[in-house]
Amino acid sequence: MKAKGTNLMKNEDADVGIGTLIIFIAMVLVAAVAAAVLIQTSGVLQQKAQQTGKEATAEVSSNLKIVSVVGNVTGGAIDKLDVLIEVSAGGNPIDTNTLRVKYINNNSANFLVNGTNLNYTEDRTVDSSNTVLSSGDLGKLTLTLPASSPLNVRETATIQIIPETGTMVIKDIATPATFAGKTQYQLFP
Repeated sequence: MKAKGTNLMKNEDADVGIGTLIIFIAMVLVAAVAAAVLIQTSGVLQQKAQQTGKEATAEVSSNLKIVSVVGNVTGGAIDKLDVLIEVSAGGNPIDTNTLRVKYINNNSANFLVNGTNLNYTEDRTVDSSNTVLSSGDLGKLTLTLPASSPLNVRETATIQIIPETGTMVIKDIATPATFAGKTQYQLFP
């Protein structure tokens, strides 16, 4: 007997379909990995941007403001300066122990040392700390000028106050033509 011939059709469409499915799954996996890398990178960049923003805000918002400068006259020259300071609006509290103060005149430039020729007191305080200048406080820096560099009549000088964070405050002062027998003379404003 002769076997009946079976006529099998060759259909290669299924092979092409499976190949297309494998390529599609591979593309989805590659896209998922790329998306994960992008999301992770954007997260890192966001954290860096937030940190930079906080630092920039601290730099700008912790400014000091000089309210007035009064010179104490002794022997015909100013030997001490009382500098009234406060935190600018919206500023952060400032630890006055970390302040750097530089006094510059025609003869020299000197950093004043806290406790030696620089003293800090508070004329008005809204908190219990005597060394932290907070919003609403009125602090007084007393600068004892070097004995070799008092401020005489018709002289100019510069005071630079450098906080730990924030911008440096520079104030130029000028003495009058005569002190007219006064023991204190307002140099700013």
